[in-house]
Amino acid sequence: MKDHDKDLLDQDDEEYERNFAELSRRREQALREAEERAEEERIAREREERREHERQLAADRIELMKLKTGVIDESETIKEEHEEKRPMTFKEKLANFWYHYKIPVIFGAFILGVVGFIVHDEITRVRPDFTVMMIANNGLTYREHELKEFFEQYIDDYNGDGEVCVSVMNIPIDLNSYDTIQTSNQNKLIAQIQEGTNIMMIIDSNTDPLYANRLLYDLGDNFPGNKYFAPAGFKLNFKFLAEQLKFENMPNDVILGLRAPVETLGDSKETMQKNYDQAYEIFTKIVNDLSAKADELKDPGLTTEPIKKQEESKESTESK
Repeated sequence: MKDHDKDLLDQDDEEYERNFAELSRRREQALREAEERAEEERIAREREERREHERQLAADRIELMKLKTGVIDESETIKEEHEEKRPMTFKEKLANFWYHYKIPVIFGAFILGVVGFIVHDEITRVRPDFTVMMIANNGLTYREHELKEFFEQYIDDYNGDGEVCVSVMNIPIDLNSYDTIQTSNQNKLIAQIQEGTNIMMIIDSNTDPLYANRLLYDLGDNFPGNKYFAPAGFKLNFKFLAEQLKFENMPNDVILGLRAPVETLGDSKETMQKNYDQAYEIFTKIVNDLSAKADELKDPGLTTEPIKKQEESKESTESK
């Protein structure tokens, strides 16, 4: 009985396994069939979408052709799409402006800077009311500030800028020197002589006769009885003046003179005459004031004799 029961149990197990295997096979087949159907449906759906898309493109092309040819004025299917722009912040606007216009901005700033500098210089620059040419080479060129203050006592505000200013143009000429500085000074003086603007000159006994005799008046006749005149002009041989100029060793041959009003390459005789008349008025004030002070103080004059540079050069040449 026990062996019979065992056989029955074995038969039941085999039947169960067969049924389970068949059930699994059917399930797998059903899944495969479902997946195949889903794939077929997907393919069919995509095919239909492509067809629909192609139909829509064809319809849009036809609609577009109608719009371009003027058959219709407005399309119901084709609409212009505008991307909505996000408003930029101030920082973004500034960055965008700099990106597109930095070169014009830099160039404009440079031009404005140059123009501003020129305008500022023109506004703030003090223009001289009068100019004195210093061509004596005797050390007075180092007393430019003192000379300016001295001459400004006798000058009015001729240009109307509210300030009195005198320019001392230092052009010391040494006939015995041929270095680049002297060559530059001679060229500068020749250029000034071609203009009729600057009339008053300071010379000494070493000044080339070309400038001392031909360019300066013998003004002594205009001041009869004045003992302080030399043929070329007014002698500045005053001790009190040397002290005022802080030049104790000032030579006693310094002369203040005026250029003769003649027609020049740069100005007419009439223009130079006008400038000469102004310079002569200043010259007269200086002559009368210094002469009166010298007489009042019984000024002994200067004791420093000038160095005769031409004679010194000649002796040096002969000794060689």
